[in-house]
Amino acid sequence: MKIRVTTRADLFEERKQQHIERGYRIEDERPIPVNGLCSFMAVKEEPASDPLGEVVAQALNGRRGSHGGY
Repeated sequence: MKIRVTTRADLFEERKQQHIERGYRIEDERPIPVNGLCSFMAVKEEPASDPLGEVVAQALNGRRGSHGGY
């Protein structure tokens, strides 16, 4: 997942640090303010498999799992 974070120049470093602490990688930094705003891309890798998401998808598709199809 990629998000563009736009923030006031005086909060730029603080916002970057908050995203790093939450597991995001920072890319495409634009620390020089334009109209008082700076920005960066915060990137977080999605897990290859999402067990909960798979269970929800199965439930939505009407599959009941391996209980013999009753």
